[in-house]
Amino acid sequence: MTLRKWLIAFIASLGLAAAVVAGFNIIVDPFGVFGDKVLKWHSYNMVNNPRVAKIGYLDQYHDRYNSYIIGGSKSSSISPELLNEYYGDDARFYSMLMYGGDFHDYEKTLYYLIDNYKPKNIVLHMSLQEISHYNESPTDFKQSLHAKVSGESQLEFYTDYLKLNPTYAYRKLEGYAKRAIDSFEYSQFIPETGVYNKVKRDAEPVDNLEAYMAANKEAFAPFGKLEAVALDQNVESLRRMKEYTEAHGATFRLITGATSEQELLSYDMEALKTYWAKLADVTDFWDFSGYTNVSGDPRYFYDTMHYRNTLGRMMLGYIFKDQEVYVPSGFGHYTTKENVREHAETVFTRPAAAASEAVKIPILVYHHIDDDPYEPNSLITPVAKFRSDMEAVKAAGFNTVFISDLIDYVDGKKELPENPLAITFDDGYYSNYEYAYPVLKELGFKATISIIGWSVGREEHRIPGKQFYPHFTWEQAKEMQDSGIIDIQNHTLDMHESEPENPAVRSGILQMTDETNGDYALALQTDVGLMERQIESRLGNEVNVFTYPFGFYSHLSEQLLKDMGYRATLTTTSGISEIKAGDPRTLFALKRINGGPEVPSETLVSRLQGK
Repeated sequence: MTLRKWLIAFIASLGLAAAVVAGFNIIVDPFGVFGDKVLKWHSYNMVNNPRVAKIGYLDQYHDRYNSYIIGGSKSSSISPELLNEYYGDDARFYSMLMYGGDFHDYEKTLYYLIDNYKPKNIVLHMSLQEISHYNESPTDFKQSLHAKVSGESQLEFYTDYLKLNPTYAYRKLEGYAKRAIDSFEYSQFIPETGVYNKVKRDAEPVDNLEAYMAANKEAFAPFGKLEAVALDQNVESLRRMKEYTEAHGATFRLITGATSEQELLSYDMEALKTYWAKLADVTDFWDFSGYTNVSGDPRYFYDTMHYRNTLGRMMLGYIFKDQEVYVPSGFGHYTTKENVREHAETVFTRPAAAASEAVKIPILVYHHIDDDPYEPNSLITPVAKFRSDMEAVKAAGFNTVFISDLIDYVDGKKELPENPLAITFDDGYYSNYEYAYPVLKELGFKATISIIGWSVGREEHRIPGKQFYPHFTWEQAKEMQDSGIIDIQNHTLDMHESEPENPAVRSGILQMTDETNGDYALALQTDVGLMERQIESRLGNEVNVFTYPFGFYSHLSEQLLKDMGYRATLTTTSGISEIKAGDPRTLFALKRINGGPEVPSETLVSRLQGK
């Protein structure tokens, strides 16, 4: 074969290979650039690059939508379905979330949406980290804008995706074959709404903070410093977006997303105050960022930078005044140029740092004291055993404190004695007055007793024939409170029931299956509030400690009680608690050690000593 024929054959082979690669990329379409007409696996494409894939998707289906959310990955917690409900007027929202997005990306996307799809509403979701970058060059195919959006050469754009490394397409085919085994792994976007599929993350147990942090320790690692290099560019971009949107007859709303305290460590607070003042000069906005009642609780966040769907729902509930949605006190602010400086000073001032050393606080719990119970169990302690426990505690050198003393220590109002120990009693049994109170007086011990409102002073259950131990009266409670060694606190007015087999009965204070957050908040806060007022009016003491019936509690119940002004909560989780001066969060969900009949007094003391 002649050299000329070899060259022709070689060039033809290259052309054929290029055609095969191009055809492979068009058919498999791993970024959705060509509309993914064959596999129609839009979720996979959006995982690769939502900026590109969503334009490919919307070019086919934009007639299904008339409103858009624009923002970075945090904006995924703003539900398009909820916005449809709140906006009404046939609003049909789609989320244009893009990870790593900045104001340049948002502005270009907004122009494309308005020019091509004529939307009725635009919601711009901004995050604090956008202050640190603007119009950064994409490093790979996973971050670039679609050429239709960026205004770059569409010929070059499509050519780049035609000659794309075929491993991208191969991985998509490989995933397509495996998705029957794990559909979630390969469907992390919901194409019909544009948001992340967070069903697995939202199913995570979050009630126990210690367990949640143990399971997600790496997710809350420090993020590093972020400098305010894009402040003025962002403000001018915002101004252009608002003007362009309104000039084309659409509504414009700015929302700033919730931030964790871990994320807030990345920013200069003075720069954020300046930023907020400049934003408010452009538009009023709904602000949920900064140091708020939720920023210090990691259970509201998936990781350092992303808040949970739960918070997204609360944010929308606040904006649209939805009474069925519980919103923590102090979370959410409608920010205007008139109030921005005062508001920014509040949310962008770092709280005082907590003491670095935690103090171990053993908390001992008893219920009924009785030598002849109906049925012996771990919550009923014989009289002699109780005295033995107290004498052993005295001999071991423990100094007793109220739970309210722990609050004062955290607030910096008092020091704790050496070897502090808190003794607590639950329910308010008459035996506490008859047997425990005299022993405590004799030994000079303090104790906190949490009482149930409906049972105060009763000798029989309100349901005839139901097993019941007598409870002390209000007069006896007053006597103990006035003695200075007993502090009476809240154990609910009437939420101390549990019938696991009967869904119509609330389990302690827990939310019922079909109960909205708003209805639950009303039920819990009404009950606890009524009991609080009874104690304060009858006994004259401050009520700021709550003991959970049966130890049942949730993340939401903790927040509701914080909103009511409660400073500490007690559980039945076994263990020794740790509190920190300056960190009021450490006073919630406190652990306790059960006294009970089975554990010898010497063994009990060893447990209290952490041995």
